[in-house]
Amino acid sequence: MSSFLSRGFHILGCNVLRASSIVVPAGQRAEWLREWHSELWHVRRECLSDDSFDGEAERQVLAFCLGSLADAACVRRHARTSGVASPALHGSAPQCLLRLATVLAICAVIARLLPGVQSEFESARYHVRPGLLLIQDARSDNSSIPTITPAQFRDWRNTRQRSFDGFAFYRILRDTTFFSGARPMPWSVAHATPNLFLLLGFPAQTAAPGNDLPAVLLSHRAWVRDFRSDPRVAGRILRLAHTTARIAAVLPEGPWRLPGNPDAWLLEPSSQIAAASPTAPGYLIAHLSEFGKAEMPGPSVTITVHGPDESDIDLAGISICPDPENPWGTFSFALFLALLALPAVTSVTLSESNFSSHRPGLKRRIARWLFLAAKLVLIAAIGWWASLDLAYAGIDVSSQWAPFVQLVAGFVICLFSFRWALADQQQRCPVCLRRVTHPARVGLASRTFLGWNGTEMMCLGGHTLLHVPSLPTSWFGAPRWLYLDHSWDFLFANNPAA
Repeated sequence: MSSFLSRGFHILGCNVLRASSIVVPAGQRAEWLREWHSELWHVRRECLSDDSFDGEAERQVLAFCLGSLADAACVRRHARTSGVASPALHGSAPQCLLRLATVLAICAVIARLLPGVQSEFESARYHVRPGLLLIQDARSDNSSIPTITPAQFRDWRNTRQRSFDGFAFYRILRDTTFFSGARPMPWSVAHATPNLFLLLGFPAQTAAPGNDLPAVLLSHRAWVRDFRSDPRVAGRILRLAHTTARIAAVLPEGPWRLPGNPDAWLLEPSSQIAAASPTAPGYLIAHLSEFGKAEMPGPSVTITVHGPDESDIDLAGISICPDPENPWGTFSFALFLALLALPAVTSVTLSESNFSSHRPGLKRRIARWLFLAAKLVLIAAIGWWASLDLAYAGIDVSSQWAPFVQLVAGFVICLFSFRWALADQQQRCPVCLRRVTHPARVGLASRTFLGWNGTEMMCLGGHTLLHVPSLPTSWFGAPRWLYLDHSWDFLFANNPAA
């Protein structure tokens, strides 16, 4: 009977230890149980005799087993507050790629929130036709001042031309605008001929949405300011002075903008524009024919026409609406310059000398090159978005400085980021791709030419040592990897082999 009770208390104590082990972290649970089972064996041997059952001694042994719960909780608290990074993640390749991907996501989100970047993307969808000229009086030195009357436009359009195959005219007036949901406001409105945007090469949706009302096209500025960027603004009715019109589209921001920079474009028949104010000057847009393109020597040309009283009128044709600067082309050139300048600022070789037969296999070498390629691709993407953010954050998209800022920013970001990527790759273990750590000085500076002198760093996985000479010599000029065999594994027991 006494042996049966002693065995029962022993099983109860073992079950208490197993229940307490649930609190211990899984990685330490097996070792913790072995230690407590060995302690329990010693306690039972000291407190109990094999001859008879001792209830008081069994209660002491059970109290000892219950104390394992406090010990397990202490072990768990220590593991939670130790703050030691897991060796499998410390400086690992996935951690590096995750950080680069996070930076890339931040730059892309910022670009989506910046109106300047979005306007640049929007304007890049529209390619203005080449060969467009702004015709104005040769005596005017300011292209923003209108100098052509509707009568002159009519004469040019009705006369057979060899150098031009299309004409459009617009005039800017100050009109009061009325639309639902807002109070009347003064707008700068361009009254234009219906073929203006087709002559510029814009898509057909900029034409009149129907035959019942004239079409009006909003500028991007007026759309954001007065309609709060409403995506359903097309089709709404508004009144410009005494004309009721229907909104056809919103024009993109960009360097295509014509002189005057109006808030809206009202497309009206040519006769109606001339009848409203026959002497008020406006802007004449002409498109060069193939003959005219061949005859035009440069971005401007002098034109002499005959006036109604047989006098000669000197006009000037100035090239307008150049194709917008391609942001991708600008960044590609910056990327090419960065790659070209990279060998001048850092070493691009990754094949350090070594004298060990324990080199990584083909899979490890391929993984190493793929990791480097992933870093370079992510850095290039970061350079693309970050350069756009810097170029178009506070500079108008039509400014000539925006491409310059993007070029400089893209070059600097890519150059120094690629330099960091190569330096980071040179300090990563070729086996597990973790960064080597724990630098230690080895050797004496006075014996540089007689023995090894420099910095030694180790891989936490126990795969390699990296030797970096403090002073490159003819026999030790580049960092060397020393691959460790399995005899070193006992020093890295907490680091699983990669």
